[in-house]
Amino acid sequence: MLKVRDHGVKDYVALRDMDATDVGVLTDEDRSCLDELGEYLVSTDAWQRFAIWLLHKHFEPDAGEVFVERVLSGPRRIETGPIERPAFSAHGLSATAIRLDGEIGSGVGVIGMEFAEPADFGSVAPLSADDEAALAGIADRLQVHGKTQRFGVRLIRDPLGLSDGEVLLETCDAAERTLHCRVTERDRLPIHKTVETSWRWKPGLGDAGATVMQECLAACVQESDGHSYAHAY
Repeated sequence: MLKVRDHGVKDYVALRDMDATDVGVLTDEDRSCLDELGEYLVSTDAWQRFAIWLLHKHFEPDAGEVFVERVLSGPRRIETGPIERPAFSAHGLSATAIRLDGEIGSGVGVIGMEFAEPADFGSVAPLSADDEAALAGIADRLQVHGKTQRFGVRLIRDPLGLSDGEVLLETCDAAERTLHCRVTERDRLPIHKTVETSWRWKPGLGDAGATVMQECLAACVQESDGHSYAHAY
């Protein structure tokens, strides 16, 4: 049985800070785990549904708050920040990013870490019981590698309809506890300063035939002060 709960303050307290730690540095074991997850997602045809997310934070919610996305136009952008949970009905939010919940006794438990209302969610179906098998497979592989506190899962969504040449460039306003994601041209991304934070995989062809191809779905870009980051999706 798939069990989904909202995040609490402690779920974000447990994450490593992107601006104050080396959370963005991937080890060989991290990469081995990602390779295995990618092969699994492609082999089960779940690669179009799920991406793997580097668990990290820039700031924390207060008690009773959850992180919620808003999709805006003129210019196209997404803003994510903490909002009081009672402002929404019990079923008024759907999780867009999750991590494993190790405190349940049976079934597959996940913690919603970011959410969106139906109008901002896009055309992708929300998490449901149909996702249990795929998420169980992801959970098994994270547990074998000891990476349940390292990686989470994102639904692959595109509510802004980005072209192949566009990305979302995310800046963090720590004072306002808000992430601002604006559409920009992909070729303007300073690649030498990026820290990858989300990945997806797809089947492809290599020199030896069928293969699994990995691509970065999101990255942090270190700004000149060395402490503030932007994300490119």
